[in-house]
Amino acid sequence: MPKAAFIVGHPLQGRVADYRPDVISAGISVGESVEIIRQAAATPAGVVIALNRQERGQGRLSAVAEVEQMWNIKVAGIATLDTLVAYLGEQRESRHHLAAIEAYRAQYGG
Repeated sequence: MPKAAFIVGHPLQGRVADYRPDVISAGISVGESVEIIRQAAATPAGVVIALNRQERGQGRLSAVAEVEQMWNIKVAGIATLDTLVAYLGEQRESRHHLAAIEAYRAQYGG
């Protein structure tokens, strides 16, 4: 079990969703959560992430698809990088961020 792991909310039982207020990259922290859930005799039901950055994974799949395949659970994003780009494009005062995001997408995008 990871040293900094903790659970907030209802005791783990039945089907449990893992909420991440951040993003997924290599899926290591998801694996740690899956193990915590399984050790509590509960069933990992899925992962909800705040932002799907739509990044490439280590192979031919996206990072999210790799996590889904690796842990056999569904990953859902509240928003995607595409959603963020569309929103920023509509906000005149925020458009200056688009170039940096597009550079990021060009380097890491899937």
